[in-house]
Amino acid sequence: MAVKVHSVPILSVVVVAAFLFFNSKAAGARQHNGAELIKDVKHNKEVQELGRFTLEKANKKVSESSEKMTFGEVVSAKRWPVTGGVHYFFAISSVKGGKTEGLFFGYLVVRNDSNERIPMPWVFQPTFP
Repeated sequence: MAVKVHSVPILSVVVVAAFLFFNSKAAGARQHNGAELIKDVKHNKEVQELGRFTLEKANKKVSESSEKMTFGEVVSAKRWPVTGGVHYFFAISSVKGGKTEGLFFGYLVVRNDSNERIPMPWVFQPTFP
């Protein structure tokens, strides 16, 4: 008999990992893996634009309009340089009717040579009442 993998425990692990990722003690400084927490993302136009781009690309892969997310703002972001580009990890609030409905965790690669933006798989965590 095949073992079924349920998405809720996996999603919970991803959310906890993202929380720990964004709330490390070395916030604002280079960390052991070269990642840097981007400070004051609320006023950083480049980060907000990259976050919006990442969410829009994720919405294009969703078939039903009820599953699409509406960009609120990037609430936290990290970046780290790699050979050939920069990787970004975003926590983005998704809003509906003026209320935050959850957090979208997005990952984006920006290549140095072509400035190409490559969105990677994402996770959406709804806000619980």
